[in-house]
Amino acid sequence: MNTRVILCLLAVATSASAEEASEIAKRSLPFLKEKGLAWIEDRQCASCHQIPAMLWSMNSAARAGLDPERKETTEWTPWAADWRRWNKTGDKDGEDKVSAGNIDTMNFLLLGLDAKPEAAPAWTSGFRAHILKNQQPDGSWKAGGQLPLGKRPPREIHEVTTMWTLLALQSYAGEELAAEVRQRADDFLAKAGPGQSTEWHAIRLLLKPDDARLRDALQQLQHEDGSWGWLTKEPGDALGTGLALYALAKSGLPDDAPTRQKAVAFLKNTQAPDGSWPVPSTRARDKNKVTKTATYWGTAWAVIALLENAPAASE
Repeated sequence: MNTRVILCLLAVATSASAEEASEIAKRSLPFLKEKGLAWIEDRQCASCHQIPAMLWSMNSAARAGLDPERKETTEWTPWAADWRRWNKTGDKDGEDKVSAGNIDTMNFLLLGLDAKPEAAPAWTSGFRAHILKNQQPDGSWKAGGQLPLGKRPPREIHEVTTMWTLLALQSYAGEELAAEVRQRADDFLAKAGPGQSTEWHAIRLLLKPDDARLRDALQQLQHEDGSWGWLTKEPGDALGTGLALYALAKSGLPDDAPTRQKAVAFLKNTQAPDGSWPVPSTRARDKNKVTKTATYWGTAWAVIALLENAPAASE
């Protein structure tokens, strides 16, 4: 068999169509619904890992016509947006204290919301006020929940939260972001990196989607099998791959680009029978053991990424 034939066969084996991407995502929806609702029933907590990820992925599915009833997002979005659901202390700590420790929760609820800014619920303006209030003197926003336990440098953890915060404020600002707020954040981020996580590289591209240099840098981190690890030097998983694929799609990289086709093929070939993808924990203390939380978060991100360029149901 000559080299040209081998290369052709490899190209077929590592590519996947946009239609396949939607089918792969569709197989994950029962898992996301079942495990997401079980988390609500068992924990009564809208953590930054589970419920915002469920709502974002379900909204993506609804836009693509895969979840026309929108039952979970309609019922559970207001529930998750209530600050009393963000920890187990209820009213004891008060809204200001709870909000200060849940910047990431507010960010992901804002970013995953299926609404245009002019039609956004009233709670989005409350989120904005709390987020702005909690910008640190150095211009950053501090990660909360389990995120500071991640297996990457502490400064990178807060850099990632700061970048997600800027993106969330831009998405549902209601008004222009004050120049001083953005400048302080930019000054903090100017001292950043390079990051050890794919998330760090992906969110940088999301903030500057027209930057070809950032797009190329993210693509260069792709493994031969089409994946990205959550940490760039670790084996690929659905969390790292979903984050990278989403950022590349948002940056305008065509869905037939080899980078994206290989990523979709990786997700297709590694999806478990229940629609999930096993993902090692992002926490240092878990020593790369596959955990339920990381698996859920990775599965949600895979769905979000796979459906990013899916035609809207009304189209």
